[in-house]
Amino acid sequence: MSIKLTRHQGNPVIKPNAQNSWESLIATNPAAWYDKENDEFIMIYRCAGHDDEHIVHLAMAISKNGLDFERVSDKPLFSPPESGADRGCMEDPRIVKFGEYYFITYASRMQPP
Repeated sequence: MSIKLTRHQGNPVIKPNAQNSWESLIATNPAAWYDKENDEFIMIYRCAGHDDEHIVHLAMAISKNGLDFERVSDKPLFSPPESGADRGCMEDPRIVKFGEYYFITYASRMQPP
């Protein structure tokens, strides 16, 4: 059995946003969840700006149809701390819901001091 996949004509569904310095360069590698209770798709995506350190943040967007996403804020959902193991980068988010709570995991890449 073979399956033929077709790329959506509207890709990418989220693009960098020049209005926000922290996501002006890249918006990529999203995690998504369909919330039946609210009848909406939730997307957590990786983003970064044109800063010299290339700090990578996670941001959130929602959609009613899974194709047309709107950002929920002009600020990141999560940003890496200035010190510690996650300093500098949060990438490859994953999202799942258990009961009433969402759980988000991500990979980190520590920047040199």
